[in-house]
Amino acid sequence: MISKVINSYDIQVNGQLLRVVEAREISVEIKSYNNKLLLMNEPRGNKYVNLLVYQIDYNKNFIKVTLDSPDIINNQEILLKIFINSLIDRKIIEEKEIYTLVLNDETLEYANDELAQQTLFKVLQDKGGYKVNSKGLQLVETDLNFEVNNLTEIKTFIESIKHTQDYLVLYNAGKFITVNKSNTIIPYPVLEVISMLSEVYKKQRFTTLLDCNVEIHNNNINYQYYLISNSQFYIDDTDIYESGFIIK
Repeated sequence: MISKVINSYDIQVNGQLLRVVEAREISVEIKSYNNKLLLMNEPRGNKYVNLLVYQIDYNKNFIKVTLDSPDIINNQEILLKIFINSLIDRKIIEEKEIYTLVLNDETLEYANDELAQQTLFKVLQDKGGYKVNSKGLQLVETDLNFEVNNLTEIKTFIESIKHTQDYLVLYNAGKFITVNKSNTIIPYPVLEVISMLSEVYKKQRFTTLLDCNVEIHNNNINYQYYLISNSQFYIDDTDIYESGFIIK
């Protein structure tokens, strides 16, 4: 029997997914079911959902947010900015000069004119690799064919490297693949990686494995978000998957 309905909406930027839900939607939990895990693990088969839960304090003029993911959260600042953009576009908040978020007791402020762009990070050389935003990166140039239909060979090559950095980056003539510590391929651009590639190759355009083009202008990248869906999730207490279900 359906015992709870949760409303949310999904947006994406450069292929990175963000699911947005208002805090009241998940304030009550059904016994044995974890609302946040269910929202991150559905729809079934997707393991890249970032979940943002928000609560607007109209009296104090800020928005309290939490940000969760099944894995490490990449591009946090970009996700927060597109979230604000989505609230403006959906007429949930009014457009103004400065927006204030509170995330994990940290106060963050974003100007209206910077919501659609992000400045690249400073890049440092570090022990044969690179350090960007406190993250370690290893860069490997290769002539490997970067196509989805060559994924088996790509994964074999990745496993042969045995990297220990936060990100392994494979590069071939403007196209790149990002791999995290657990050897999982990240299908969207990661800002630390783009920062490093821009510094090393002095190029204005790079392309991901899934042919997403990232263009750099005056040390900034511009981006657009797209609404994927407005969703209703139904918790059925006869469902055997109490935390949702993902295919890894």
